Amino acid sequence: MEKKPKLSLEVVFDYEGYADYYRGHGHAFIDKNVLACIRFGFPITYLETVQDIIDMVLEDINSRMDPIEFLNDAENNRELQEQIEEFLSDENIRKAIMETIPEDVKPTDRFFNITPEEEKEIQEILKEEEEIGFCDSPLLIGYIHVWREKDP
Repeated sequence: MEKKPKLSLEVVFDYEGYADYYRGHGHAFIDKNVLACIRFGFPITYLETVQDIIDMVLEDINSRMDPIEFLNDAENNRELQEQIEEFLSDENIRKAIMETIPEDVKPTDRFFNITPEEEKEIQEILKEEEEIGFCDSPLLIGYIHVWREKDP
């Protein structure tokens, strides 16, 4: 019986802004140890806390029918796919997101680094958009890669 590979997660917040300017994320030259990719994207206001972003990433992933794109050795290996699916628990994803954030940042801290002046501007824009019933929000786009850890 083949030994199960040890897996790890890499979370990348790839882009924040309007989707018209996003260049995308592809796998043409992906490392052979990347076994899966889970993309996420959702509207933001720049006022979100770290916990808000974690919750939104999980909600986006969990609301998709088939969020996992299997790559390399996992593409045609059902046993490996099941191991990856099991590994992609909300808790493991939460932990991986927190590992991308500086240690001194708490879940209640703002995710985006904005000034008080920028916050005031954002609040005014959000109020105006609510009044007219139209919202053209920027997006936070990212992905999670599942890696097969290399033997030491």
